[in-house]
Amino acid sequence: MKKSFIILLILTLTASLKNSNAQTTGVSDTLAYVQTIVNNKEEFVGKPFSVLMDSLKIQIKHFWPNRSIVYDITKEPSTQFSFYFPQSADEAYLTYPCLEIYWQTPLNASQSDVLWKSNNGGGWSSAVAVFYASAIISDIKIRE
Repeated sequence: MKKSFIILLILTLTASLKNSNAQTTGVSDTLAYVQTIVNNKEEFVGKPFSVLMDSLKIQIKHFWPNRSIVYDITKEPSTQFSFYFPQSADEAYLTYPCLEIYWQTPLNASQSDVLWKSNNGGGWSSAVAVFYASAIISDIKIRE
């Protein structure tokens, strides 16, 4: 009886590990992992951000919108996504390396500002994920 229970338990745990979400897998070297994403960016360019989000082996923890169009600050041509949420300004360096995603069509910077402020200064949440999910990727770079 004990043996069959242990075997059943092992099989159940094995099956649940195989079916677990990619976001809970983790990686041992963040920089090496984001470099593989950039090296394989053709899999994601031209597709919605949700495709990249769903394939990540580590969870996004922090985001910040970039406004590099100086004549129109209402547009967000790119966004940085980090896998660490800084607890203070002194920890900002820990957000690197991160992915910078360039959008095919610049996003609404006013809306991302609201999300950034309402999530403790760039914390990742389901509302943020929904906002970025349908945005089409035009390029992916690493910020170290």
